[in-house]
Amino acid sequence: MINRIEAMQAGVGVLTVAHGALRGSEDTEDIRTALSLLRHGALDITMDVGGVPAECGAIVRQKAQEVAEELSQRAQLMVNGCVKAFIEVAAAYERDCPDADIPAILQKASLSLAADQFDGEA
Repeated sequence: MINRIEAMQAGVGVLTVAHGALRGSEDTEDIRTALSLLRHGALDITMDVGGVPAECGAIVRQKAQEVAEELSQRAQLMVNGCVKAFIEVAAAYERDCPDADIPAILQKASLSLAADQFDGEA
């Protein structure tokens, strides 16, 4: 199971890949593969229905699966919207500030998240 820091880092990774795609630095198939790997775990939702009485188990499992799928789809749509907005903001920033280093900003954000994770473990 992915923890919250890893999920946030996956989000930064998605933005990094999206920015690379915007700049044309990666093959389209590579981008799809990278995005799929980054989303795996971060948007997967699971539910434990182990404590459900046996006579209710099948219907509860079915409904839990439906809820998990709906939440996952909605989360994906939200991520897609955030990525699209980020790409537009990044493009405007790079246009207005030609020396902008978006990859470095994203790397710093990811490293900061990793540092937060290690600080929380201490």
